[in-house]
Amino acid sequence: MGIGLEIPVFGAGAASRAVQLGASRIELNAKGSYPDGGLTPLLEDLKRVALINVPIRIMIRPRGPLPGSQGRDFIYSDEEFEQMEAAIRKFKETRLLNEERGDGFVFGILKEDPTLGNENSTHLRRCWVDTDRCHRLVAASRPFKIVFHRAFDEIVSCDNEGQDINERHAWKTGLDDLAACGFDAILTSGGLGNAIQNVGLLEAIVSRAEDFHIEIIAGGGVRRHNVKEISRTLRLKERKLSALVHSACLSSVGSEDINAEEVAAILSQLG
Repeated sequence: MGIGLEIPVFGAGAASRAVQLGASRIELNAKGSYPDGGLTPLLEDLKRVALINVPIRIMIRPRGPLPGSQGRDFIYSDEEFEQMEAAIRKFKETRLLNEERGDGFVFGILKEDPTLGNENSTHLRRCWVDTDRCHRLVAASRPFKIVFHRAFDEIVSCDNEGQDINERHAWKTGLDDLAACGFDAILTSGGLGNAIQNVGLLEAIVSRAEDFHIEIIAGGGVRRHNVKEISRTLRLKERKLSALVHSACLSSVGSEDINAEEVAAILSQLG
């Protein structure tokens, strides 16, 4: 099976260019939100890209990490959760999403144990999927596809890296929870950092996810110089489910412009 390239775009203007350059799928984010890791776009952004011929996955994320905070990301207040639920409803009400095209939503919400660790050791605290809220957002998103994004990497980080991959439990429990919630796909780098640093665990995640018919989208620092090794190690061409890598292919640090040469180079490596 061929390997696709998902490109996250920031604002509607970049979406058409990404498709022209060969993107298999678009993750639509708000313009200017790359430094935050991507935020919920405007309804107008969807209206401007609604006629493209590849699947559109809309980011549902009310904010990035809190400024100056040592707290874990993807922990949301009741008000922020209501904003996420309302955003999904409003995007669906436009009637511009196309189920047959494969359109959908991207989000992730966590819970954590505040009794462990301290403000300077967030990642010593255990975290897990907020299944109650995720169930609600999954139900609100249907019939469209649903992706749990890199909040999953926070869960993976709760495991002891010194343990054998098969003896780690956080990522397995997280995957089980996401399957129970009804997610169709997970965007992950196999842990904190970049995918190339975590390929061993990422391969185990891909293999276990296949049992649940969950697509794994490999992202995080995917570039022309490492995408071939990532693809080979994960055996993406051999997988039964569709296989994608995720790369913003940006021109430079601080830019949200897509680098055409980077896209072409990645696609040639995936060929």
